[in-house]
Amino acid sequence: MAMKIYTKIFIFLFSLFFPFQVLANSVDIRVDKRVLTEADILTLTVSYNGDTDENPDLSGLQNDFRIISTSTSQQINYINGTLQQTKQWAFGLQPLHTGKITINPIKIGGINSNYEEVEVKEVSDVAYVPDSQENTNSPYFQINLSYSPESPYLQQQTTFLVTIYDSLGLQDSALSITEETKKNWSLLPLTNQPIIKKDVVNNKKVNAITYVFAGFPLKNGSIPAPQFLFDGYYLKNSDFHFPRLTDSFSAFGIDFNNIIGQRVPVNMKTKKQSIFVKSVPNGFTDRWLPLTNLEMQTEWTSSPQFKAGEAANRKITITATGISEEMFPALNFSENDGFKQYPEKPIMKMSLNNGELVTTATYNIVYIPTKSGKHTLPAQEINWFNTRTGRFEKTSLPSETITVLPNNNISEETFPPSVPAPTPNIEPTAMEKSLPEENTVQPPANMFTNKKMVYILIATAFLFGFALFGLLLWLKNIFSKKNKNFYRKMVISSIKKGDYKAAQKALFDWGSLKFGIPSIANLKELSDLVQDDDFSKQLDLLNAVLYSGTEQTLDVPDFLYSFKKVDKKKQTLRKNKDILPNLYD
Repeated sequence: MAMKIYTKIFIFLFSLFFPFQVLANSVDIRVDKRVLTEADILTLTVSYNGDTDENPDLSGLQNDFRIISTSTSQQINYINGTLQQTKQWAFGLQPLHTGKITINPIKIGGINSNYEEVEVKEVSDVAYVPDSQENTNSPYFQINLSYSPESPYLQQQTTFLVTIYDSLGLQDSALSITEETKKNWSLLPLTNQPIIKKDVVNNKKVNAITYVFAGFPLKNGSIPAPQFLFDGYYLKNSDFHFPRLTDSFSAFGIDFNNIIGQRVPVNMKTKKQSIFVKSVPNGFTDRWLPLTNLEMQTEWTSSPQFKAGEAANRKITITATGISEEMFPALNFSENDGFKQYPEKPIMKMSLNNGELVTTATYNIVYIPTKSGKHTLPAQEINWFNTRTGRFEKTSLPSETITVLPNNNISEETFPPSVPAPTPNIEPTAMEKSLPEENTVQPPANMFTNKKMVYILIATAFLFGFALFGLLLWLKNIFSKKNKNFYRKMVISSIKKGDYKAAQKALFDWGSLKFGIPSIANLKELSDLVQDDDFSKQLDLLNAVLYSGTEQTLDVPDFLYSFKKVDKKKQTLRKNKDILPNLYD
C-alpha cells in the first residue's frame, strides 16, 4: 500500500516540472507457447497500461487451467514527453484437459484484453525438438515399456524395463507413476542407478537409459499395465557465439553454449497397455505364495549339548525367490511343555539374482528346556506355488528330537566369589633362628635405637591405616548408594519409555549393587535374589515381552509399583537358591 502512495506522489511531482501526455489505458495478454502437452506449464502474462488497484479477472480460466503460481511487476517510463505506467501479472497455468483451448479476453477496470488460443496435446511416448526440420523423420526422445512374464499370476513378480532413448543429452530426469498404477500394482525399483548403453534407433545414435522395476499385480483379470511418466529437459544452445570465450572454456572441458543455453522441457509417458493377470488356482487354501524357488535351512549356533535351564540358540533361514519383504510368510512356533521358546523378529534382506527379487529372512530362536529327557521340536512347513512348473509345492524343516541332560548346577549351593586366603604367620624353628640370614643389610647403629619412638610410629601408622580404611568404606557406601539410586531411576525411566532392553540392563546393575554380587546374568537369577512373588511375576512378563517376538507390552503402573516396593526392602542372600545359569540376554 505504501508503494502505491509513493508512486502517485512521484507522478504528481514529476508532472509539476515536466509536461507530458498519458497513454490511454489498455489490457494485453500473451502466452509463452501456443502448443504444449498436458504435463507442461503455460505462462500467461497480463499487461495493463495505466494506474489501477484492480487485479485481472481470471474466473474464465477455471474450467481449462489450474493456477499454480502468480507474480507481479510494475514499470514507469517517460519517453518523448509521454508518461507510461505498466503493471504486469505472470500466471503459471497447468492444463486440466487436452484439445484446443481459447483464453477469452480478460477484463481489468472495465477494459477487455485480446484473446489467445493454445493447443494442449496428450503426453505420448515420444518427444520432438521444437521447430526442428527433422521432426518428420524420427523423434529425438522416446520412452518404451517392456515386461516379463506376459501373463503373470496374482502377486507374481513381473519385471518391468523402462527404457528412455535420448539423442540430445537429457538433464535432471525423473520417473513417476500414475495414480491408476498405484491402485493395480505394487512397484519396487531393482536398481539404484539406471543402466546406460549406446544404441542406434532410426539411424540416430542414442543413449538407451533403462530403469528396472519389480511389479506385483494386486488384482486379477485384465488390468492396465503400469504407466510411467518421464520429466526432464535438455539445453538448447544459445544463438550467441563467442569464439575466444568458447575456446577458453572448452580447454577445461566446459561447453560455454550449454552454460547460457535455454532449458527445453521433455515430458513423455509410456503407452497404455493391458496385462491379463491369472487368478489363484482352484484348490489352494493356504496363504498364496507365487514363487520360483523356496529354501529353508536350520542350524544350532550354540553348544550341541542341551541341559535343563540353559539357553540354546537356533537359527532358521528362509530364502524365497520372486517375493517382496511385505509378502513374506511368517513361521508359527507352537507351545511345548518341555521347553520355553523365544523367537525374535526375523532379519530381512532383499537382493537381485538374474533379474529376480530374492528375499531372505533369518529367524533367531532361543530355547530353554524346562526339564530333562527327550523333547521334539515340531516341523516347520510352508506351502507355495511354483510359477515355473505351475504346481503346488511344500518346503519343510523336519521335526527334530533333542535330548536334554539334567543340570546339576541348578540345585547346587551358590556362594559369593572366593577371596584368596591370607598367608599364615608361622614362627621359625630354633634351628632356623640360628642360621644366618642371607642377602641382608645391617641397619645403621643410630636407627630405631629408641624403642619408644618405634612404638609411637607403629601406633600412628595403625591409626592412619584404620582412618583410611574407614574413609574408603564410607566413600564406597556413598558411591554405592548413588549408583543404586542412578540405576533405580534408569529402570523407572526405561519402563515408562517402553525401552525394555535398557530396563533389563538397568535391573541387572541395580540388583548387583543391592545384593552385593559382581554381576547378574539373567532375570531368573534376579528373581531368585529378590524373593518377592509379585515382582517375580513382573520379571516373567518382562522376559516374555523381550523374547516372545510379539507386540506385547507391560502394565507399567503394576511393574513400577512392584519394583519400588522391592527397592525399599532390605534383602539378604538365601542359600540353596535356584538360578538358571547362562540365560541369554
